[in-house]
Amino acid sequence: MWLENFIHVVKLALSSCEYQINSKFRFSQSEINEILANSKKENLKYFDKLAMITQLSAFDVSFLMSSVELDDNKIEILKHACKMYNEKEFCALGQTFSDFIFRVSANINLLNESNLDVFKELVQCKNELYDFTNALKNPLKAKHKAHSSKLAYAFQNVFAD
Repeated sequence: MWLENFIHVVKLALSSCEYQINSKFRFSQSEINEILANSKKENLKYFDKLAMITQLSAFDVSFLMSSVELDDNKIEILKHACKMYNEKEFCALGQTFSDFIFRVSANINLLNESNLDVFKELVQCKNELYDFTNALKNPLKAKHKAHSSKLAYAFQNVFAD
């Protein structure tokens, strides 16, 4: 009888400890291990901040930790860019959130608060371009560039029977 009571008390204590554990991470332990194993050594200190951005998946965090040289300013740009992403606008164009994050990471050294709107417009274009270096260096020129209404054809000569 004493052993049963002891086991019951231990079971209750363990379950209450389990509920009191405050985990900030929404990733599983295996995902965390994989992210940390593949990340750059200097980016390890930014894992907590990236994990707090709820829109980012484990794959996105792993990609950012392994391929981008992060700092506090870049984390803020990522947060702002994640807030700008509108699933209805981008999915209608066939672009996923991960595509958007890949484009942000490819251009993160040139991004700042003033040119994020131009960047969003560039990303919404249907293209396979990931590097917007020229447009982001001079955003006013890219934003106000006149579009040519000149007709263009894919062939030079047309032969009719």
